[in-house]
Amino acid sequence: MKRWILSCKRCAFIVEHDFIMATYLADKVICFEGIPAKESVCTSPESMISGMNKFLKMMEITFRRDPTNFRPRINKHNSQKDQEQKSAGNYFLMDAEKLSKEEEEEEKAMEAAAKGGGGKGGEAAAKGGGGKGGGKKGGKKDKDN
Repeated sequence: MKRWILSCKRCAFIVEHDFIMATYLADKVICFEGIPAKESVCTSPESMISGMNKFLKMMEITFRRDPTNFRPRINKHNSQKDQEQKSAGNYFLMDAEKLSKEEEEEEKAMEAAAKGGGGKGGEAAAKGGGGKGGGKKGGKKDKDN
């Protein structure tokens, strides 16, 4: 699925309930919170690490990367590792290389937005391929936006 989305050079909005699959597919994360069927609030798209940290903080869960296969693993509630990560505000731990690369990209995007050049890129990422521009022909018709 990820290869197909990237090869088509499109945005996709995917709702995934499998945490491992979500971390594999995600570039950006939107968190929803509120009272089911009454009210809800969602965040603007944010980096995977900050979005996952926000989500896991709401759930009061911490994750670490398994050193042998690098898959996310849930820390036992109130374990030493759980308490260390919560006190540091790191609910979702990634490998340091990916974390630093993502932080650099996020800083560049914030600088571009501060200079006035980041508005359109954020809107395009949030819009995705839905609505009238969702099909193959729709992308060409939508180029004026």
